Amino acid sequence: MLNEYKTYNCKILKVTPEASDSKTFTLSLPYKGFSFEPGQYVMASIPGFGEAIFGIASEMNDKKSIQITVRKVGTLTSELHNKKKGDLIGIRGPYGRSFPIDLAKGKNVLIVVGGIGIPPLRPLILDALENPKKYNKVYIFYGCRDESTLLYAKEYPAWKNVCELSLTLEKPLTSKYAKGLVTTLFDVKDIPADAIAFMCGPPIMYKFVLAKMLDKGFKPENIFISLERHMDCGQGVCQHCAIGTKYVCKDGPVFSYAELMNFKSWLSPI
Repeated sequence: MLNEYKTYNCKILKVTPEASDSKTFTLSLPYKGFSFEPGQYVMASIPGFGEAIFGIASEMNDKKSIQITVRKVGTLTSELHNKKKGDLIGIRGPYGRSFPIDLAKGKNVLIVVGGIGIPPLRPLILDALENPKKYNKVYIFYGCRDESTLLYAKEYPAWKNVCELSLTLEKPLTSKYAKGLVTTLFDVKDIPADAIAFMCGPPIMYKFVLAKMLDKGFKPENIFISLERHMDCGQGVCQHCAIGTKYVCKDGPVFSYAELMNFKSWLSPI
C-alpha cells in the first residue's frame, strides 16, 4: 500500500528556463506506477529549505518523468533554481482533486489562466494536442505581466495548431501583444456559453473573470476553479487550507463555482 506521506528522491533530468524568474524541472518518477490528472499537485522539498506545492505541468501519458514549473519567489524556490541536472529533490504526491477533463470530452473548452497559473492546465493543453478530436474546440485566455513572464512560449506555435490561443499583457514591452488584463479578452473574443471552463491564477483574477463568464451565460456548474491556499500536509490534517467545511488540499484544489457559491471567504488567499 502506498504511503501518501512518504517523500521520494527524484533526480533532476533536465532544467529548462521558461521566463525571467521561472524554470521547468523534468524529474524522474517518484515511484513505479506514478500517474496524475490535470490540476493535481505534488509537494516538493529540499532538506533545510522547506517544502511547497507545485502543480504538475507534464504530459499525462509520460511514463518516464514528471515536470514542475517553479517561479523564484522565496527560500525554497531560490534553492530549487540553484539545482542542476543530476541533483535530487524530494517529491510526494500526487494530491488533490483534478479538473474534470472527462466532462469536457466532445465539448468546447475555455482555459483561463493568469501568470504562474498555467502549469496545472498545461497537461490539458498537451492532451488536446495529442488527441485533437477529444474536445470540440479549445480556447486559451492567458494573461501575464509582460513578455518576460510568459511561460512555455516556445510551445505556442504547436498550441495554435489545435487551440485558439489569446494572449494579453498588463505591461507589454512591444506592440506584438495586446495590452490589458485577461478579463479584456472576454470583450473581444466570442466563446460559446456552453463551454466547460477551467481556471487557474491569482485569486483576485477570479472575481472579475467570473463576472464576465456569468454575464456571457456560463453555468456555475460548468466553471471549475483551482484555489490557492497555504497547504502543508496535503491530507486535510493541518487544517491550514480550510474554507467552510472543505479542505483545499484534499477536497480541491479544483472546485466548481457551484460548490463555492456557498462559501464567502474562498476568494481571499490565506
